[in-house]
This record gives sequence, C-alpha cells and structure tokens, in this order.
Amino acid sequence: MNRHNYSRGFLILIAGAAILSACSPPAPEPTPTPTALPTGAPIPATEIPQAAAAPAAIEPTPIGPYGPTNFPADVDPLTGLPVDDPATLNRLPILIKVSNESDVVRPQSGWSFADHVWEYQMEGFAQTRYTAVMYGKSAERVGSVRSARLIDVEHLVDMYSGILVFSGGSTNFAHDPPGPPRIRELVLAAPWRNRAMSEQMGFGPPNLVRIPDIPRPGIAGYHTLFAIPDEIWKWAEQQGFTQRPNLDGLAFDVNPPAGGTQTTEMIIDYPGIGPKHTWHWDEGRNAWLSSTDDQPSYDTLVPDVQVAFPNVVILYVPHYQADFLEQEGELGELYSVGIELTGEGDAVILRNGQRYTATWHRVGTAGMLQFTDAAGATIPLTPGQVFFNTADTLYFAPNITFTP
Repeated sequence: MNRHNYSRGFLILIAGAAILSACSPPAPEPTPTPTALPTGAPIPATEIPQAAAAPAAIEPTPIGPYGPTNFPADVDPLTGLPVDDPATLNRLPILIKVSNESDVVRPQSGWSFADHVWEYQMEGFAQTRYTAVMYGKSAERVGSVRSARLIDVEHLVDMYSGILVFSGGSTNFAHDPPGPPRIRELVLAAPWRNRAMSEQMGFGPPNLVRIPDIPRPGIAGYHTLFAIPDEIWKWAEQQGFTQRPNLDGLAFDVNPPAGGTQTTEMIIDYPGIGPKHTWHWDEGRNAWLSSTDDQPSYDTLVPDVQVAFPNVVILYVPHYQADFLEQEGELGELYSVGIELTGEGDAVILRNGQRYTATWHRVGTAGMLQFTDAAGATIPLTPGQVFFNTADTLYFAPNITFTP
C-alpha cells in the first residue's frame, strides 16, 4: 500500500475541504438512515444506562514514582494504580472502537472505565472516533461499537499487544478490479489477526451483542452493537491469551513535576462538524471533566456525563491520506486517514490542573509512548486513566486553546 499518495490525496483534500465547509458529516458505513438529532439537552443522571457512568472519582493512591519499567506486580502500567488481583494483569487489553458520530450516541456506554481512550480524526478530517482500551477495569458493556481505522491496524493493536474489537471495516472484496487492500484485508493479513473480533468476521453473542434503544429509544440500528469485555476476556483465555503483556513506557507519580503552567480549561476544536471537545479541571474530583459540542448543530457544550480523566494528553502527529477509499457516496470519495505515530513529536500533558510541554517518543510499531521534557527527563503522569487527543500537524489541524 502506498501510504503517502499525496498527488492524488491533495486533490481529494481539496474536495474534502469543500465538504468541511458545508459542515456535513461523512456518510456512515452502510447503515440505515440515522435517527433525527435530539435537542442536545443533557440526560438526567437517573436516566443514564448503568454502564455509561464512570466510577466515583477517588484521589489517586499515593504511589510513585513508578515506571517507565519495573512496575510492581500489582500495578497497572497503563494507569500506575494497583489492582485488587495481580492476575487481572495477565489478560490482554481490549481495544474497542466506540462511536463519536453525534450526540445521538451520547452518553456512550462503558468507555469511561477504560484505562486509555484515543480520539482521532477520520476520513474527510471532518469527524472523530474513539478507541477505548480496557485492561485494569471492566464494564458491563462498551459502545456503541463501530468500524476500525488505520490507527488501530498500524499502531494501537501492536502498542498494547491487544485484542481489537470492532463492527467491521472497509473492504475491496466487492470491487472490480479489487484495488489496494482496505481495512478488512489489512486486519486479515496482520500477524495479530487471531486477536481481532468483529461482526464482519462472524463474531456475535456473547462477545458482541445488539441492544436496542441505548442510550435512547429509536436509535438507528447501526448504533446498537456493544462489546461485553468480561465475555471477550473469557474467549481470550480459551484461546490461550493468558501471558502478561509488556506495557512498559509510561511513568507515574502522584506528585506533579515542576515547571507546569496553571490551566483550568483546554478546548480542542476539530474541523468540520468537530466535535469541539472541552476539558475543564475539577479540583474536587482531581480530574479533567469532558464536554462535547457537535458543531454546527448546537452552541452549548453538553457535558459527557460523569466522564472524568486525571490525565489528558494532546499528541501533535502528522496525518496522511492513504490510497484506498474509506467512504464513497453522496459526499464524494473520502480516503482513509492514518497517522505517523512512530519516532517523536510535540505533546502537551494536562494533569493536576497544570499543563506541561513535552516530547512524545515511540520506537518502532510495538512500543508504548514515552514523554520527556526539554532536558530529556521523563515526565510522569498522575496515577489514573489517560485520554489521548491526536492533532494533525499537516492539513486539517484542530484549533487548540488553553485557559488561562
């Protein structure tokens, strides 16, 4: 696959810019017509499905510094927090694709229990999607589950040595001539293909289940697929995936490092329909609280109910446009988008109400991220979950602001 077909890609980007200016979201993967958007009013907490709510915020256990290597046997290397049973860490992380299509799917189920969550730009650079990494904790269900993208195939599965759980992926099987491989072919050709699970590959209950009317009655059918982490881990054990993965790389310390800048709010406004994602520091919860604004439909930020992450990391990463279509239809031809998440680049780390300028490093395709300051010293995260926002540095960069 020619990953940098910029001559053709540049023309497509120009077409994509016209699409962005119209503020129209990309057409979903072959699905029924979406339901109408709701009013955007927050859903009362009493109406939230059980799996959508995050656990109550707890002050991080006063541990550290830990990492980037030689973690204690009972400490989760993705969060720096101890687990009740060290055997929990012998299971493989589960990488679940979670929809961020619009507030139709909010509040999402279960992703607030993830050790890590990735938000990244998709085809057309006009919308984002999540990859939720479940490891130290579980959830009743996670979703709604959508299709995989290049970031998963090229980077995240290898980074976490994990199990990729998704609804399906673009394919060239039905095209004549077939053309370059697309997501489905790339998954089937990957060395970790026996750790991939999707409806398209024939998986269903009890690992992947269809549940109607979540988070609201009448939601379109393509939003009704959910992953059941505990069942997936049972399946993984049956397959022999029981050896503790090497997840070294991050470092944690409950004490904030010197050199931070006080910050109460960060906004990352993705192009097109966005969304505009706001993180507000809550001293009482010792965490960053998430709010989302689907542009241009609404002017009011809607809280992502009870979603709180102690760490938020912005990764400035060059994106590229691949040589195969991810979407084609009334919005035109939209090519798949990937990111160059190897080597190093700029980053901003938000923790404890402060922000730190950092450099991210990643050697090869299998290693975990590491973060250093200008002097090359490791920058630790605060013990707890981590949310990664990727930001394109080449074509359609999001607008990022900090307060103060």
